[in-house]
Amino acid sequence: MINVYLPNDSLQGTEIPFYMLWNQSETFDLIKIEYPTEIEVKEIYNVSEGNFRLENNILYVDKVDVNGYLGIKFISKLTNPTIEKNLHIEIYKEGEVIYRENKPIKLFRPDIKLCNLPHRISVDVQGNQINISDKIKIVNTGLGTAILRLECLNGSDIKIYDPMSIEEFRKNFWNDVERKIRKLNEKFPEYSQLLTEFVEIGKNPPLFKKDGLERIKRLFSELIKALDENEEFLKDFANMILSSYLKNISIVTELETFLIYLKSVYENKIILIDAVNVMKISTTPMKLKAKLYITDFAYNEYKPIELDNITIASNKEIELPVYLLFDFTITDRGGGNGS
Repeated sequence: MINVYLPNDSLQGTEIPFYMLWNQSETFDLIKIEYPTEIEVKEIYNVSEGNFRLENNILYVDKVDVNGYLGIKFISKLTNPTIEKNLHIEIYKEGEVIYRENKPIKLFRPDIKLCNLPHRISVDVQGNQINISDKIKIVNTGLGTAILRLECLNGSDIKIYDPMSIEEFRKNFWNDVERKIRKLNEKFPEYSQLLTEFVEIGKNPPLFKKDGLERIKRLFSELIKALDENEEFLKDFANMILSSYLKNISIVTELETFLIYLKSVYENKIILIDAVNVMKISTTPMKLKAKLYITDFAYNEYKPIELDNITIASNKEIELPVYLLFDFTITDRGGGNGS
């Protein structure tokens, strides 16, 4: 009996676990695993140096350290939005193939497209109702969830900023976290640098550019590892976040229309992380020059979308939530368990 595990699908840019299990009384001369060019071997478990070799996307394993188990950590590359590939496994004994199996895997990622970029947007405010004449239409044709961040460029009349209630909450929350972290640093000096960087990123989130994404990925990888290996640190860290949140939550006002937006996030697989930020829109036409930066849950970097030459005017001066400018459209992605 030989059991082979490979997940059915995986977000591109993430690690892919693979393992084989067999009866310890069985011995083999060679295990051969041929994998597609879209993935590469990151780590091999239970095999010593000199007992394996990699040639042309084929892994040859002559001998495992402890019989009955072979583990591999693959990592996928960024490629077409959805591809389906196979790993081909062969096991040899006395020169003959005694086992052969193909394991399929679907590699997916988000695929953000700009479908409509209006040159003029009119905002009509009637009491509590806000009507937008034409919205920026964004579609995700991929299976993965996309995370978007909007940045206004130099030369843009319109700027983005926090609404007062959210700004106050964010400021007070991170100030509380920063104060509590001083005590955590005394108790857990080995994590002091990690905690300091956590606050720095929380107070000043980097853009979704290569350096910023690498910084976020490294920080949270190290933080998760620290929380996993130290139960007491996990408990104190969670208490710090929860107590800071509960202390300041009363500052946040109810944003009814934002809740409607949140309900659409799951279906659209698009998350605009600065959605509650606002733009001051005037009765005088104002130019918006901006970029939409894109990443995903693997912190992959994508080419940003240019939002240029857009004029926005309103019948009344208003602080317009950013998410109201966008129409995130649902498309048929062909099924799957993307994340």
